[in-house]
Amino acid sequence: MKKAGLEHWASPNTGATNESGFTALPAGYRYLGGVFHGMTDYARFWASSEYSTSHAWYRYLGYSYTDVVRDFHLKEYGLSVRCLRD
Repeated sequence: MKKAGLEHWASPNTGATNESGFTALPAGYRYLGGVFHGMTDYARFWASSEYSTSHAWYRYLGYSYTDVVRDFHLKEYGLSVRCLRD
């Protein structure tokens, strides 16, 4: 049985604990043209800062490792957004 908050992720999801309580869901992302990829495998969240005029930073979480990765993508891709309350 998977721990609460981890049931939507692909197995084995080694090292996942959800100790932060964030409970990120693996929505994958949308390619240009509307095709979705990576659902159950990873989550990509836009950051608020630009990398360049055509690219923006994002954070990446995957089922097969424990690190949170920072990378950049074309702004036309569809990534998840995390809203924070002041």
